[in-house]
Amino acid sequence: MTVLRYRMVVLGALAGADQNSSLPLAVREIEVAYDALRLAEIIRATVTEKIADEFAIHPTPRVAEIAEHVSAGWSELLLERRRDLIKTVSEIQGLSHTVALAMGRRVAMAEEAFAFLGTDTAATYGRPTPRGGVLVEGAI
Repeated sequence: MTVLRYRMVVLGALAGADQNSSLPLAVREIEVAYDALRLAEIIRATVTEKIADEFAIHPTPRVAEIAEHVSAGWSELLLERRRDLIKTVSEIQGLSHTVALAMGRRVAMAEEAFAFLGTDTAATYGRPTPRGGVLVEGAI
């Protein structure tokens, strides 16, 4: 997520500096970072399912539910990581809005480039599935 955030900052800087020729490459780098994030999400989902099996809880538990079943040290670590993720996702959402504004006359292009960040479904192994982890009022 940090790489995605950084790539968006670069895109905003390029747009602000009116570097039109570099914008397509910057957008492509954002897409590559997002694809890497999606792969990490698939791996995370697989591991989470195994953890849920071990604790005999719902197959797609929330972080807080897993934290209830682990020792205090791990519980605190999981909840801290959850807070960090919420903060990073909020920053990325804010950056996408800021970059779109910085694009000025290129707003339509920015909205199209960032459309993949706001879709409600994500393709997984060729089948569309609901995307988890949607940020709503500061909670995932």
